[in-house]
Amino acid sequence: MNDFSTYGRVSARVYSWLIDPLLSSLRREITATCLAHGVTDVIDIACATGEQCRDLQRAGIVATGIDLSGAMIERARKIGPPEIRYVQGSALSLPFPTESFTGAILSLCLHEHPAHERERMISEAVRVVRPGGAVIAAEYSPPGRINRTWVLIQVIERLAGHEHFYNFRKFIQAGGIESVVRYLPPVTEQRSLFQRTVKIIVAKKG
Repeated sequence: MNDFSTYGRVSARVYSWLIDPLLSSLRREITATCLAHGVTDVIDIACATGEQCRDLQRAGIVATGIDLSGAMIERARKIGPPEIRYVQGSALSLPFPTESFTGAILSLCLHEHPAHERERMISEAVRVVRPGGAVIAAEYSPPGRINRTWVLIQVIERLAGHEHFYNFRKFIQAGGIESVVRYLPPVTEQRSLFQRTVKIIVAKKG
């Protein structure tokens, strides 16, 4: 979804109305994590409608959002505020110089991609973070037992389309977020949320 078609705009509005409210508590957790680790300026990779960027901005963190979808970026800019910079671009090749930010966020976006692209996304996130900065990843982590939250997640992921759900299943079969830890800098913190279905990992760049 790269263009500004009617379909793309409708999808962006639906994301604002449906998905953003469901993720509000996760956004607050990520913002609190950024504050706890001294992140002052951050890139939110695959920012969608910009809700995470707005929460970061309200906390006093300078936020930049990037998303491949022109419709999502258009929606994010329309909501504002103008102090937040939004860029249309690929997570596989971030259009920013090396060591541009004190933090990078990868929130529920890795599972949408095949394995080789996930590795590239993490590599790019690490590249644009300054030494001493943090890469914060929030992703699905299959729980030991099936619970209502995990069932809801699978329903939402299935509704996102065949290719999306295929990549989600492959990600989960590989172990979820644990399957990408080896691509990150040393992990300094991790914690589980939502009945142990989502995990936040903080990795510090040396």
